[in-house]
Amino acid sequence: MSYTSPFLTPQPYIKKVNTLSSEGITIDDGIAGAVREAADFSTKYGSDFALVNDLKTALDQFNDRWTKALLDSRDAASTVSAYLQRFDQVFLAMIDDISSSKDAQDVVTEFNAFVEEEYPSKKYSLESTPGPKAAFEEIEGLVRPVTQESNHVVSVLQTAPTWEKAVEELKQNLPQVQQGVGGVRSALVSYAVKISN
Repeated sequence: MSYTSPFLTPQPYIKKVNTLSSEGITIDDGIAGAVREAADFSTKYGSDFALVNDLKTALDQFNDRWTKALLDSRDAASTVSAYLQRFDQVFLAMIDDISSSKDAQDVVTEFNAFVEEEYPSKKYSLESTPGPKAAFEEIEGLVRPVTQESNHVVSVLQTAPTWEKAVEELKQNLPQVQQGVGGVRSALVSYAVKISN
């Protein structure tokens, strides 16, 4: 069966991250406006209509929870971006350094250790932002689950008739795969930067 790297067509992942960034900013702007309005109402009308003060308090509390959730998603995006950078610049780069059967075995060992690592986005509380959570996990999954990039590299190195044939096959699309990884990384960095502002 032929393997096609999801990083050869990264546009759906890039689009999803960019859309989530725009949505997060829109929501954040709306919440900030509501908090300002509630503060204004509280100042103007709170002495005559005490319930307005409760609205301000409730929105202030909601804003705190929202801000934490949004910043957690920003931090997760940065961490997933760093994860992809490591995958690209350390692990995929190893393919260019294979010059013997022993090197090929060492790369298999390194990739196998990498796939056992926990997804970096799991370090963050993203339950309140299920859209970014799902997108980040999907992107992390492009690298690791069965039939994805890391397992493809291991499979080729273990099943090719010779290590030279394996390296030749892996290098066929390597620059394009690395470019796709870079595109997804850029979208994640952009998400983190836009959310920070």
